[in-house]
Amino acid sequence: MINNKEIVSINEIKNLSIKELEEQADLIRNYIIDNVSHTGGHLSANLGVVELTIAIHYVFNSPTDKIIFDVGHQVYTHKILTDRKESFPTLRQYNGLSGFPKVSESIHDVWETGHSSTALGAALGMVEAKKLDKSIGEIIALVGDGSIQNGLSLSALNFLASKKDEKVIIILNDNEMSISKNVGGLSDFFNKLRIRKSYSLFRRITPKFVRNTFKMFVYKNDNLFTNLGFKYFGPIDGHDLKSLIKYLEYAKNYNKSIILHVKTTKGKGYLPSEMDCVGKWHGVGPFDKATGEQNQKYLDGYSSWSEEIGKILLEEVEKNKSIKIISPAMIHGSGLDLINEKMKDSIIDVGINEELACLMAAAMSKNKIIPIVSIYSTFIQRSYDILNHDISRTDAHVIFMIDRSGIISGDGSTHQGIYDISITCGLPNFYISMPRSIKQAKELLDKAILTPHPFIIRYPKGKVLLSNDIDNGFTINDYSWEIMLPIASDVCVITYGDDANEFYYAIKNSGKNIGLVNALFIKPIDFELIEKLNNKKVIVYEEVIKNGSLGSMISEYILEKKLSIEFKHFAIDDVIVQEGSVTDLKNSCGLNIKEIIEKI
Repeated sequence: MINNKEIVSINEIKNLSIKELEEQADLIRNYIIDNVSHTGGHLSANLGVVELTIAIHYVFNSPTDKIIFDVGHQVYTHKILTDRKESFPTLRQYNGLSGFPKVSESIHDVWETGHSSTALGAALGMVEAKKLDKSIGEIIALVGDGSIQNGLSLSALNFLASKKDEKVIIILNDNEMSISKNVGGLSDFFNKLRIRKSYSLFRRITPKFVRNTFKMFVYKNDNLFTNLGFKYFGPIDGHDLKSLIKYLEYAKNYNKSIILHVKTTKGKGYLPSEMDCVGKWHGVGPFDKATGEQNQKYLDGYSSWSEEIGKILLEEVEKNKSIKIISPAMIHGSGLDLINEKMKDSIIDVGINEELACLMAAAMSKNKIIPIVSIYSTFIQRSYDILNHDISRTDAHVIFMIDRSGIISGDGSTHQGIYDISITCGLPNFYISMPRSIKQAKELLDKAILTPHPFIIRYPKGKVLLSNDIDNGFTINDYSWEIMLPIASDVCVITYGDDANEFYYAIKNSGKNIGLVNALFIKPIDFELIEKLNNKKVIVYEEVIKNGSLGSMISEYILEKKLSIEFKHFAIDDVIVQEGSVTDLKNSCGLNIKEIIEKI
């Protein structure tokens, strides 16, 4: 492992020469690669901002100067420099270091982020706070070129432009990618800005009339920032420490808001990551440094949920040209690469804008298209207004494939997939489901296509068994629940998803006479089956927040109908779930299935 004793702190870094700073960049980059190869994490984004982060800490004085990282998945260098290098090997582990900014970890983490496009809005809030608290220094927002295209960022940028007497230093970290390649008109705009960098050489070696034509192309419509009134510099080489320090010092001494457009290479310093253009190395599990081969391999007969859902969706778009799949910058992460390669006209990537993805889907559904929004559970919450106003209210036939549902390892509190049921179950017209197998996923998708209402199919991160080894002949016809083990016994467990499979084997191995129901439809509830459980003990188990969950809806029904059911609900209490493995987090939330069975 790299000797972190050679890496200095932010106090020591200010005394180093450019050459010594470059040596620090090499040490930190190797330290990140070495540790992430063991723990997993966001690799490519962090490798791209090593020099930029060093330069920021060289020029500014954290925490007096407020450094705000948009998204927050690029803070590893920041953490290493701010007295967390010793604990860095605990990254993303239970009770370890968070992979994102975390106020409770350090006074240098001034704003917690895990989702995109909040940095500029947070900076505006700190500008207002600075009017009352003169101890606040400079306010620096580090924003990616994918994040700044989001409406939230543009709204903040527009508002800041009206405040001529207020100052935010905006560093636009331009690596031409969010997770994968950026899309849209603003992406083209940044391409033109990048071309400007080489224009001075070009004009010396070409005839005047060619230069003038090219100049019109380069500069046309490239004045978004300057037209808003911002001082703008760039593109600046994001790996040239001398240039970075020069521009950052200018920004520090300038008395108004300023934009520094910094061009970085995502994944710099580790070839497999640097060559990645689809997002494979954005967030990774443990891997072999020497070969670049990622350690997470599935045993024969297993695959990932995302990949298998991608195959199912490909089959559907090949059969039905009226189906369109919409992704908010998550094509690779959601296993949609094959569709993007084979049926490109059937998939739409709207960039980092979940609200837009859902709004487009609502409009498409009213015009003879069946839209499928492929989205992570943690990102569906960013679309709540559209879910309510434009989809639920109008009963729009939009299908949601909600990936990463349930407890998530590593990424911590910002990425837990435990809220989507509580967010959507109170919305009229919504159907909510979760398969326990790929066979059920296929059947649910067929059901969703034929059901003219908003329809959610949620599924977890991780592995899935390809064969249906618990084959009881159950087929999805209506909205009934699946009886996996006879409910004639005095105790019955109700659960769904992968947990239904785990309970099945745990009960079988225990030798106890316990019934088991797979509530693959969380909404609508199979009330007929609930009635059959009268005079029994019912245990509901789910990897979601208790409030607004299936269990809370069942308990309301029991009270309303005055059923004689002894009810026990295992779910996540009113707490924030942090970092750790799924096993550790389940244990901490009282969701150890084996222990629950033992106590029955």
